[in-house]
Amino acid sequence: MTRQLQYFGRLIRSVFFGAAVGRRRVRAVVPAVLLILVVAGAAVRAPAWAVGALKADKTAVDVLLVRAAEVDRAFEQVDQVYEAEIAPIERVLLHYRDDRTLARRIATSLVREGRRTGLDPELLLAVLLVENPMLEPSARSSAGATGLMQVMPLHAGNWKKCSGDLQQIETNICYGAQIFKSNLNAVKGDIERALLRYNGCVRGTNTPNCGMYPMHVYARAGRASILAKVGPRSAP
Repeated sequence: MTRQLQYFGRLIRSVFFGAAVGRRRVRAVVPAVLLILVVAGAAVRAPAWAVGALKADKTAVDVLLVRAAEVDRAFEQVDQVYEAEIAPIERVLLHYRDDRTLARRIATSLVREGRRTGLDPELLLAVLLVENPMLEPSARSSAGATGLMQVMPLHAGNWKKCSGDLQQIETNICYGAQIFKSNLNAVKGDIERALLRYNGCVRGTNTPNCGMYPMHVYARAGRASILAKVGPRSAP
């Protein structure tokens, strides 16, 4: 029975002390607690022959202990990624809109799509902040550009990796990243020309001074690099 109690101890530790509280995994904690209580209660009420069977099955217990250790390591890896990549972007976004849930979804999507396309998430962040500094997922321009990355509807369906409504945060950022990556490939890695293409400023006739678009993105990127190092505050 000692080994079973050891396992329950490890499981409880992975739920409560695996950085779960610090990362607001409350939704995951509550069902896990109920599961632990049910299993533990069943163990207490189990007949002697069942307890004996558990004692005999040391291999199964060892496997469960290994799984508990793997859960601990997985939580640690998630926390490391969050602190190193997502949290700095989240801090920047909170300076533009005081909505932590929204900021975390956007930051997570930027990091995910940056990894998928090989683009720096901070570059995608800067483009997003130029296109939609109010961080309004349902924003729509007079030309029909939609969402956080102001994606034109004509792009819908062009990338199988991106699915869903263009106003959905994850879908919109997925399209924005894929469009920018496509533009960057088309101009052989020239970031400024890729930014101009993203803005639709290929010939400079669509909007006045559209040639300044890369400078606006660089300015946002510079500000973001500073804000990422300081604590969040409500946007003015």
